[in-house]
Amino acid sequence: MSFFKNFDWSFKSIAKVIGLVLLGIVVLSIIISLISFSFRTVFQTAQYGYNEGYVEYGKGGGAMYDMAAEPMMARSGIVPVPNYSTGPDAEDYEVKTYSATIKTRKLEQTCGVVSALKTREDVIFENANQNDDNCYFSFKVKKESTNAVLKVIEGLNPEDINENISTIKGTIEYYDKQLEILEKKLESVEDTLSKAQSAYDEVADLATRKQDVESLALIISNKLELIEKLTNERLSIKEQIDRYNQNKADQMERLNYSFFTVNIYKDLIFDWKNIKDSWKYELKAFVTNFNEVIQGISVHLVTYFVRFIQVAIYFFISVFLLKYAWVATKRIWKGKGKKR
Repeated sequence: MSFFKNFDWSFKSIAKVIGLVLLGIVVLSIIISLISFSFRTVFQTAQYGYNEGYVEYGKGGGAMYDMAAEPMMARSGIVPVPNYSTGPDAEDYEVKTYSATIKTRKLEQTCGVVSALKTREDVIFENANQNDDNCYFSFKVKKESTNAVLKVIEGLNPEDINENISTIKGTIEYYDKQLEILEKKLESVEDTLSKAQSAYDEVADLATRKQDVESLALIISNKLELIEKLTNERLSIKEQIDRYNQNKADQMERLNYSFFTVNIYKDLIFDWKNIKDSWKYELKAFVTNFNEVIQGISVHLVTYFVRFIQVAIYFFISVFLLKYAWVATKRIWKGKGKKR
């Protein structure tokens, strides 16, 4: 409290105190920057893109299909429709789908057994993919040959094989209802078009007899506009009818087949390729780490010393200026005391 009572609250005294505080902040900032720069230079890990493009070993090795993540309905082509219905004859519209997962030490041989099914006339392959680590097949089989193909798959000792039975009766009923609606709509459009043409012909005939050119031109313009509109609508409805008929035919054709998806994976205790890849990855990681260490004790160390010298020069200049600023401050302070 005595300090505040005895302090000279003049403008010069306050300015000197503010100057000393600012100078102290500058010196403190330089010291903190020097310490933080030293720690950053020593411990910071330089990243120059050496790890770009590296793929972690064991991840992303081959285009494997995840059968659990892919819905069975999407794979088998079943179209989900609203108001799905069944009935006593739902079993007449059943479609069977089979999914199998096989792990083998002889990948090429096992994949060859499934691939050989392609030569059969009762088997139609829809998708096939094979690489060094796995192979995948999806195909359809005529219903009467389902058991024969199933025995071939079971002979490969699958880890699991799932059978799914679903009915497409609701889909067929949906298409039938849509076709019924569209056909009635088409009939209505054609009837309207026919009546419109007759009505306009009568009005045009009347305008011609009365030699009303203006009315005749308007009638012809309206007639052409209406005919074009109804004709386009009729074409659109016919296209929809053709599309629904095609979809219905495709669904009905599925009743003649069973659908298979087979995933085969290589399962080796000593997979020399993977071991080789793991060694390659670890060697690359070692080279990268070794390179970073060499850079750390060479280039980074030189950079550190250069920056350290730079900061040291700034520090000593600041101390030098601070010293003479402090001397000048003391002289001013003492000179002011003598005047009193």
